[in-house]
Amino acid sequence: MNRRLSTSCLMSLVLLGGCSLEPKYEKPEAPIDQQWPASSASDCCSAKQAFDKDWHGFVLDERLRQLIDLSLKNNRSLRQFEAGVEEARAGYAGAESGLFPSIGLNTYAGRSKFPSQVRTQGGGVSSGSTANTFQAGGGFTSYELDLFGRIRSQRNAAGARFEATEADYQTARLALIGEVASTWLSLKANQNLLDLAQNTYQSQDHYGQLLHKSYNLGSSAQIDVHQADAQANTAAVQINTYRMQVAQDMNALRVLVGQPVPVGLLPTGVLGEQLATADVPAGLPSSLIARRPDIMAAEALLRATNADIGAARSAYFPTFSLTSAVGGLTGDFSRLLSAPAEFWSVALAGSLTLIDGGARKAQVDASHARFDGQAAAYEATVQNAFREAANALNARQEMLTQVDYQKRLVADYQAAYRQSRLRFEAGLDSYFSTMDAQRSLFDAQQKLTQMELAREINQVDLYKALGGGWSQSVKVANR
Repeated sequence: MNRRLSTSCLMSLVLLGGCSLEPKYEKPEAPIDQQWPASSASDCCSAKQAFDKDWHGFVLDERLRQLIDLSLKNNRSLRQFEAGVEEARAGYAGAESGLFPSIGLNTYAGRSKFPSQVRTQGGGVSSGSTANTFQAGGGFTSYELDLFGRIRSQRNAAGARFEATEADYQTARLALIGEVASTWLSLKANQNLLDLAQNTYQSQDHYGQLLHKSYNLGSSAQIDVHQADAQANTAAVQINTYRMQVAQDMNALRVLVGQPVPVGLLPTGVLGEQLATADVPAGLPSSLIARRPDIMAAEALLRATNADIGAARSAYFPTFSLTSAVGGLTGDFSRLLSAPAEFWSVALAGSLTLIDGGARKAQVDASHARFDGQAAAYEATVQNAFREAANALNARQEMLTQVDYQKRLVADYQAAYRQSRLRFEAGLDSYFSTMDAQRSLFDAQQKLTQMELAREINQVDLYKALGGGWSQSVKVANR
């Protein structure tokens, strides 16, 4: 009877070992449209041209590629995220280890002397003696049987948080790539603007000197001289401004790359003549943003909070711990491993909290609230990602049109300035007309450079908004 009862209890424990108190996880529906807003769409490309480039395919300029490679190796902030991933990996391994018993070995050797003239339990008198004790054994202590899934739920939560940490690292990596590219492009634009300001200053200084000579000969009015000097000084101020911005961009790149920037990797040429990044095809489905690492991180944290509910629920059920030992115990070392010295023990202990003043209910309620909060955070992350991508797509179309019109405007001002300069040199027009034409040309050229910069940075922003062509899946912890 007792044997059948023990067998029944053991079978019951085995069957209970498959229980899980985690709620069935269902990923929330993304609260966004299936397609981009009409103003963000384009018919130039089909959705079949799915954007699936890693950053090497996106960045076309070889110098910028090498600079990004350096930043990924040396950036200190990214190293912090890498360390966080390793910490989360260790945390997951620690949580998973709870599913297995900790088995250990122990040994003991002792020698004891008993005093003489001490009465023994049998009523006799001890004559004094010495005794040896040798013990060796092994086993496991307080191995919790995960009958109601508490340890598995904790393992699942740690695994999901590990995934979230890996996705956070990918988010930081993507942000670093974008920041290096944007700063490098900004440096190139400011170098172009500095060159433009220097050329304008040289031209205005040249005509200013001619006016000074003409004024000394009595052929020009003093107001013309003052106007020419004012224009030259304005260009000189612009030179100092752009020099400062170039220096700031260099300092920013130095921090991002984590070392002095090699001269051979600095930008050259005119911004816009050759794009540094690949064009992102339009006509892409909005579901593409689901692969953004920040969305993956938010969804992984949602799964973690779901597992936390299962761990909290398990507190309502008893816990069972198993302890065992096996080994040898003898006074003669040579007989330590012999059958007469052999001993073993197995013990099963259980505990159940009956009254806790509502602590367990509070834990379950809190875990449900955390899940609801993380679900809202996940949906907000998806909505924000959709907004960023839609804005970048919409700006992309508008910026292409703006740059095209601005190029035409620059060409018109160049023709007007050229004709005005020829008329001034021929004595057919005043310097005021030439000065005004040059000022208009300078302003238009500055704005074109700024538009080209905004267009290229928009490409980088769109690349990040669509997940950066990040095709590597987060390492999913085995379950």
